[in-house]
Amino acid sequence: MNILTITPLSNLTYSNYKTKCNKPAAAKSITTQVHLPQQNQPVSAKLALISFYGKQNQDDKKIKPAKRLSTGDYKISKYIAEISKARYLHGDRAVVDLSMGNPDLTPPEKAKQALKDKVNDLWSHRYNNPKGDGYFFHTAADWFKKRFGVTIDPRKEIMVTSGSSDAIDHIFTAYAEYGDKVLVPDPGYSLYDDLITRHDLTKVPYKLNPENAYLPDFSTMQKDAKILILNYPHNPTGSFAPKKTFEEAVKFAKENGILIVHDMDNSEITHTGKKPAGIMQVKGAKDVAFEVHTFSKAQSMPGLRVAFAVSSKDNIDNLLNAKFLSGGSVYIPVQSAAAEALKDEEGYIKKVNKIYRNRKNIAIKRLHELGSDAKPTQGTYYLWAKIPPDFSSDEFFKYVLHKSQIAFTPGDVFGDNGDGYVRIVMSATEKQINEAFDRIKAAGIRFDISKIDLPEELQKEIAAMADGSYTITPKEDRDFAAYMELLPERRKMLLERLQDKDPKLMKFIPAQNVKLPWNILKDGQSVYLQNIKEGHSVFGEIKDILPFSDENEYKQLALELKKEWKPDKYPEAEILPPYKSGKLYPDAVYFVLKADGKIQALANIEVQDDGCIWGRSLNTAPWNQGKERTMKNSAKAVIARMVSYCLETGNHTLKFATDKPYNIALYKSIGMKEDGERYFNGVKNTVLTFDKESMEKYLNLFQINLSF
Repeated sequence: MNILTITPLSNLTYSNYKTKCNKPAAAKSITTQVHLPQQNQPVSAKLALISFYGKQNQDDKKIKPAKRLSTGDYKISKYIAEISKARYLHGDRAVVDLSMGNPDLTPPEKAKQALKDKVNDLWSHRYNNPKGDGYFFHTAADWFKKRFGVTIDPRKEIMVTSGSSDAIDHIFTAYAEYGDKVLVPDPGYSLYDDLITRHDLTKVPYKLNPENAYLPDFSTMQKDAKILILNYPHNPTGSFAPKKTFEEAVKFAKENGILIVHDMDNSEITHTGKKPAGIMQVKGAKDVAFEVHTFSKAQSMPGLRVAFAVSSKDNIDNLLNAKFLSGGSVYIPVQSAAAEALKDEEGYIKKVNKIYRNRKNIAIKRLHELGSDAKPTQGTYYLWAKIPPDFSSDEFFKYVLHKSQIAFTPGDVFGDNGDGYVRIVMSATEKQINEAFDRIKAAGIRFDISKIDLPEELQKEIAAMADGSYTITPKEDRDFAAYMELLPERRKMLLERLQDKDPKLMKFIPAQNVKLPWNILKDGQSVYLQNIKEGHSVFGEIKDILPFSDENEYKQLALELKKEWKPDKYPEAEILPPYKSGKLYPDAVYFVLKADGKIQALANIEVQDDGCIWGRSLNTAPWNQGKERTMKNSAKAVIARMVSYCLETGNHTLKFATDKPYNIALYKSIGMKEDGERYFNGVKNTVLTFDKESMEKYLNLFQINLSF
């Protein structure tokens, strides 16, 4: 028996009920005892509206996320989070990532130029056709005919998408109903699982095994599925599928009313030069299949998010209708870049295949040295390697990551049938790959030693890595503590060195018991720079030359400048007089930034008669000036060290003076403020100033470039 509060219906108004859904002020409530009806029995109309009053659970008021968010396995995000943890613990510079299919090469030059050119076309920035641009359609159709010998109607049988995942997402929208079964390869690309979860579909894995060259057995597949996903060349194993496999797939699909999605994202990367077959080479495939091609891998354009789907007119029309439900389209300049990449007039595909083949051969050789029997894959820029006995893929991945700071992809990310393997991606230079395996070897890791044969203490450490309890003091904290211990030694050394010098130079001495932000740029620390010309990031290292250092340091610096910053080689570059003449001043502190073995930027600070620290002679290397500069962030890195030095020494004012408008703009962009004017040799200069607050703000902005 339950105690209920019954509100007579006659005392409620419609608006009161609709807007409040609780007890209205005018209603008279009667507390009575009634028997609740049994399940499925009707409730008497005499009870009218029944409200249960009492304290409401606050959790019931929270907006709850969709259940699908708790049904995803998030394996990709978990292993990426582990790599982030390793970067934090061991240092971001220490971790070499051979896990993510993220090319380290830049796109074809003609593709980049097409992107730039089209950006300047005013029509490029309007809403465009969600299906795609006609120029791209015709280019893709021509490529398809040349590559596969298949004729595609450019107006009816192609659609552009924002990457292959976008294509598959919209295919699911167009064809799958709630709960429909999707046949998914195991091992296979984990994004398929994510999209199945997103659409509330049912995943049905089909196993791929090395004994069968990772090819599907259609006789074992469920015939009541709605969609079958194929992916060849196969991610993660790199296996090809012969045309016969696609013929069997089309036959199976037609007999059972199943739609095929062939994700051919690695179609052009091959190890021997032999190109893989595609499903559209099978007669009748257009009726039951989509084939999706992306520019992310072979053309090194993952950030541009562009792909295209090929199928029959009806299927493409349905795909377009699904696209209309979400809106959006691929930016026209991106489509232009993709079209130029497809033409491949500069032989880009041949070049990248050679690069990946060489990298793969080196990795195979090094794996064999460590007891692995890994073999070159037919295609893709992946290697699929068996792990040592008694490890799970996740355990071995974490073991290698934390002991050697090399990141592979754990095989179980690709499905249960991928456990026992790791995927190794050739997204690093030959030098980096060799260095990575040097570190694995130095850590004592082998592929032919069982986990149970390792020392007991190491097994305990591996168990901690596996369950997430493994930890050490993070690299940035260790570096900061070590640097803070160094400052008193530097203070003592400078006090001795400057005791007979101008008293104002005492401003260069580190302050006692100074409290510094964690993100100062330290003497000797590495920073991330961008080599824009070559399209890759590099590490630069910044070094102080303290006042009245050994004369050889000044001479060496002058010689390097004379050798590298040749005025006759760079006649248009601005090279300041001290650096041309090699006249360096011992009563200043110099900050030298080096990367790729060369001086990228240089500056000094000095104490002037006003008692303030002034930044002087900030100069980037000749190749870092103008529109075609090579190394980005060089000047900002030097300024970050100048600011950090001021904070170390307790100087909370740093001033620059310049007559160059572009310098004024740069200094203002990093937080400096105009502070009057000053004349040098009759030329008016604008003075700009950092105070303590703006120094710390600048370090907050620059910290993304710090490397530990």
